[in-house]
Amino acid sequence: METNPDLAVDFMDMTDDRHLLTRLVDARPGFTPTPGAYAIVGDEGAEPAVARIVSVDDDGIIELEVLPGSVDAHRDLLSPA
Repeated sequence: METNPDLAVDFMDMTDDRHLLTRLVDARPGFTPTPGAYAIVGDEGAEPAVARIVSVDDDGIIELEVLPGSVDAHRDLLSPA
């Protein structure tokens, strides 16, 4: 199943506790990041993952917690498109 990311990320920047920062401008058109919700995140050349949106600040910086495992393993957390 093809999976298009809701948010573009750089997995190389992920911390040991699986956190990442991205920007609101890196969201796909029509996707609104909401704290507490889950999103598909992707990095060119890497398998996508699911992440919990921890926070979105006033400057458009989004903090994510990337879940271990595949997108399919967490499909139940994702809202229908």
